[in-house]
Amino acid sequence: MMNQEPRIEHMNCVLPYFGEINPAELEEYYHTTTVVNDLTVSLDINFEHKTIGQEGLRSIQDFLNNLDRWEGYNHAALERDFAADGETAEHIAFYFDELDEAEFSALLPNETSPDDRAFRLLKELKLVRVGLYPDGKYDAEQFATFDYALYLEGEPSNQVLAVKTDDHGKVDHIDWES
Repeated sequence: MMNQEPRIEHMNCVLPYFGEINPAELEEYYHTTTVVNDLTVSLDINFEHKTIGQEGLRSIQDFLNNLDRWEGYNHAALERDFAADGETAEHIAFYFDELDEAEFSALLPNETSPDDRAFRLLKELKLVRVGLYPDGKYDAEQFATFDYALYLEGEPSNQVLAVKTDDHGKVDHIDWES
């Protein structure tokens, strides 16, 4: 993706995916959908304050311009967390209790062993939402949250793995949320 400087015209700025915003009169919430690595993803920005400076705008823009890269980093972090028996492993194990054999077969045809199923479930986690909190809205300590879910019967599960990152895409931690 091409990186561009935020364009300020009459106090407005154009952000990737979101279009024009006024950094001197921010709304609390901006929402859109986009495609990241062939997935339709909900994308939102949540502001605590009513204004943001040029540095903050550049940080948001740089982050948005690299969503596909951060998504790749997140999958690697999920795999490491799974291997270390972290939240990701617990999340995957949850589905062994929740899904019956027919649901497993529909989700993972041709997988029979529990180890194969666990690894395949990990691979089936899909990005469903990216939320940005550039100024700490909702007391967020992270810059962004990437929500990953399994699709069951064509819909994302309400059980998500939330990968929390800084403004450079570095993973801080992973939480299991519902």
